[in-house]
Amino acid sequence: MSVSYPFPPLQSARRHWLNRWWPSTRLRTDPLSDLLIDGRYAPASIANWKLIPSMARNLLAGRVVRPLQFTAGRRLTVLIPFRDRQAHLERLLPALTATLAQQQIRYRILVVEQHGQQPFNRGKLLNVGMKLGADASDYFCFHDVDAIPVVANYHCPSQPLRLAHRVIRGQQTSVHHDYYFSGAISLRKDQAVAANGFSNEYWGWGKEDDDFFFRLLLADCLCFRDMQGVFEDLPNPAHQQCRKRFGLAPAHVRANRRRRSRLLRGVSDPAADGLSTVRFDLIARHQQDSYEHLIVQI
Repeated sequence: MSVSYPFPPLQSARRHWLNRWWPSTRLRTDPLSDLLIDGRYAPASIANWKLIPSMARNLLAGRVVRPLQFTAGRRLTVLIPFRDRQAHLERLLPALTATLAQQQIRYRILVVEQHGQQPFNRGKLLNVGMKLGADASDYFCFHDVDAIPVVANYHCPSQPLRLAHRVIRGQQTSVHHDYYFSGAISLRKDQAVAANGFSNEYWGWGKEDDDFFFRLLLADCLCFRDMQGVFEDLPNPAHQQCRKRFGLAPAHVRANRRRRSRLLRGVSDPAADGLSTVRFDLIARHQQDSYEHLIVQI
């Protein structure tokens, strides 16, 4: 399927250079920042993005009010990218299946495990899950294994929806930023296809979720967040935490930031990298009691 976007990469060498290096300022305004639907759902903000003027103008022009509605009876596939988190998975599955059963949702759960020693690639694993689960799905939920639902609405939304707002970490409670769009995301299958899924090029932890959020905006979606959603956030293993050294972020984080910046400035084309181009080998497929376990080489 071919995917077209309202902001294709500019081909002129001069404009290409300008897009890459100028300017580096935040948008700072969002006309829908005060919108609240049903007292519960608010748009995910775009005010944090650093955009070139032409991209900002076009993005703001398409920032219009749209209803957020939920449809019952749709088939949900929950996709959980996974590696070395068995204790987290054992915490997540009982809470997740209980919530889905209580809401009477037709669902299946695919745990997509990355095989081998390459750096983790969350976006590519989610693309693999969409490829393998598309035929039996009307909508997806991209679900981190360390996000345990306390209050969550898993019904099929008319627009992409971030399920978590308040986050419980041990004895502390915090809220996600209004521009954060990750953790647990529900959206229709056609919207995921229109965005061409995730980029396959984000190796290591971080920034693939920003890239996907912006792809959804380019695909003319209005992304929402559930202001009543509550999740428990489990601590990450020490070897999977990104720590600065000598004041610098790890090399893979810096590389991912540069990759995200190219998308925000219109230099890279989402149609050339994503769900339509993902390549993988399915090594094993096991049916467990409450989920299907896929082991893939990417």
